[in-house]
Amino acid sequence: MGDDEMIIQIKGDTNFTINIDPGVWIFDERRFPIEPNSLGMALRPFLLNAEPKEDVHTALIHRRDGEKISLSYEEILDSYLCFAIDGKPLSEKQGGPALLYLRNQDHDQPIDSIQTIEMISS
Repeated sequence: MGDDEMIIQIKGDTNFTINIDPGVWIFDERRFPIEPNSLGMALRPFLLNAEPKEDVHTALIHRRDGEKISLSYEEILDSYLCFAIDGKPLSEKQGGPALLYLRNQDHDQPIDSIQTIEMISS
């Protein structure tokens, strides 16, 4: 897997395009444990760093297989990414670079194989 496949890009109706590399989060003090042996990171600070336009209402998740999943801006602000299992970064087979979990979602159904998070305004 190429390095570019392990980067998640936040773009669209934002002031900045942000490239995030979950592979380096193992050293980030903002990480937190999820269940035994998994590590997570809140997505909110990265989304806010991209400076979404005031009228952004939707986040379109582009997956590696071409599927697009639409979430509300509020949903994605309250989401988090699982980026490591057993202390190791997620592989492509595990749905890496990260698994997206919504706050009130069944934990058996994360959004995986994320390439891009596109912010959309009216």
